[in-house]
Amino acid sequence: MRNERGTAASAGVAGGPVFVLHDETPEVPESADPAAAVNESMELVKEDLKTLQASAEAAGRTEAAEILGAQALMADDPMLADAIQEKLDAGSRLGEAVSSAGADIAATLAAMDNEYLAARSADILEIADRLLYRLAGAERLGLSAIHEPCIVVAPTLTAVDTAALDPAVVLGFAMEQGGPTGHVAVIARSLGIPAVVGAAGLVEAAEGAATAAIDGSTGDVVFDPDAATSADYEERANRFAAAREAAAAYAGVAATFGTSTFRVAGNVGTVEDIEQAVAAGSDGVGLFRTEFLFLGRSEPPGEDEQHEVYARAAAAFTEPVVIRTLDIGGDKPAPYLQLDPEENPFLGERGIRLYESFPEVFKTQVRALLRAATEGDVWMMLPMVATLSDLEGALRLIESARTELVDRGVAAGDPKVGVMIEVPSAALIAEQLASRVDFFSIGTNDLTQYTLAADRTNGRLNAYADAAHPAVLQLCSMTAAAGRRHDISVAVCGAAGADPVTAVLFAAMGMDKLSVAPPSVNMVKALIDHIDPDDAADALEVALAEASAEAVRERVAPLLT
Repeated sequence: MRNERGTAASAGVAGGPVFVLHDETPEVPESADPAAAVNESMELVKEDLKTLQASAEAAGRTEAAEILGAQALMADDPMLADAIQEKLDAGSRLGEAVSSAGADIAATLAAMDNEYLAARSADILEIADRLLYRLAGAERLGLSAIHEPCIVVAPTLTAVDTAALDPAVVLGFAMEQGGPTGHVAVIARSLGIPAVVGAAGLVEAAEGAATAAIDGSTGDVVFDPDAATSADYEERANRFAAAREAAAAYAGVAATFGTSTFRVAGNVGTVEDIEQAVAAGSDGVGLFRTEFLFLGRSEPPGEDEQHEVYARAAAAFTEPVVIRTLDIGGDKPAPYLQLDPEENPFLGERGIRLYESFPEVFKTQVRALLRAATEGDVWMMLPMVATLSDLEGALRLIESARTELVDRGVAAGDPKVGVMIEVPSAALIAEQLASRVDFFSIGTNDLTQYTLAADRTNGRLNAYADAAHPAVLQLCSMTAAAGRRHDISVAVCGAAGADPVTAVLFAAMGMDKLSVAPPSVNMVKALIDHIDPDDAADALEVALAEASAEAVRERVAPLLT
């Protein structure tokens, strides 16, 4: 028996046979015309990626679809093909040329000390890997090779892997890399699959193991558990299953915190996600990520296309549907915007900072939202607000878009307009912002990474990716207090909303809504409904004065038993 520990990424407990996903390189035969072979195979790679993107979108796996779409566009860039040709001209064999060209480009990007380029480095390696398989005429199996239920262990999982992930056979997974708010973790939570990330040395520890048990709530991984440990994990699984079954009674039922109604909404990104939120009985939508409409394509979506999607979401719920305006840039580039390269795009032109540079793209979306607001309770949320001038500039564009609809004789609704609090400066000026908007929603994923200056996609920094840190809680508490003073709604839409420890503290702060992945909606309702507000208030007072996230968790844990 071997015990390992990573970072909890998706709640749940699972056990079963081990499936270790290794990095393997296929044998590539030589070609009489290697350049033609590369070009032909690259076309097939692009088609593969586009097909996988469409499948991911159809399955409601927004994040995987976004990454696959970006990779398909990258495969159109001649950079890799040109580098391969240089290797061939220098005398390299075909397979060696592809591998070394991909590795060289990836290393160059990674060495630039830039988070966005580091992510593109991984994409280049994945495209080169797919090209090798196409040149070899071999099937790139990955998770598609799994036909029996198992626990997957891997160095990391790629966009292709996540697009192929089948909850019926992948009982849970653990990987050496990644963070709890990264793409793979988000996908795992949306599918309700237990997951552990950031567990160094995991693949080596799994070698030779027949079975594994993981706890996605604690980060524990055990290989070949003995009888006592197996019994312990079985009991954990039973408790989790019983809690989830009991929570199902909350589907479509409002939770209460003390004498007040407390809403738990769903985070969605596609029409399929919306259907999942409806099935869960969520209290509307607390975060509709619209990026899937804008990414992986050569031009932005039109007004009518967007209106159809937003109107469908609005019609699905009687509770508010909070739609975030396009939040692209950073790790979500759109080639048609032709942004200049940046040393650190996560701190550059992204979200609301792009709106005045590309007013027609933003106003087209706003017109679609205003039209949808005549068909349901639509709220419009602005991302990456850092200053008052950010907000005021966007409000001017919104009014301009409204005027354009009126001039066309098209009905425009009057949605509430709010801001996403994900930049520390926004929390610090929450008082001023609250006097100008109708609601706040706190994005804890970005707020945590910006507050603690730690890239949330870097598994080596997972210790910093905890929204229970007192510094993050202080900013959340300030935001909630400003919202109460101005009588506006304050919600949390980041991953911390589904974390029992922070969810309790958010309720105690006076938040009136949490928005979480649809599979977690009823579990969070059940949690909030059973917490004593006085106990939660006492825990919050102590938590805000603690020195670490660990101390906060120790203080709140007794309330959860």
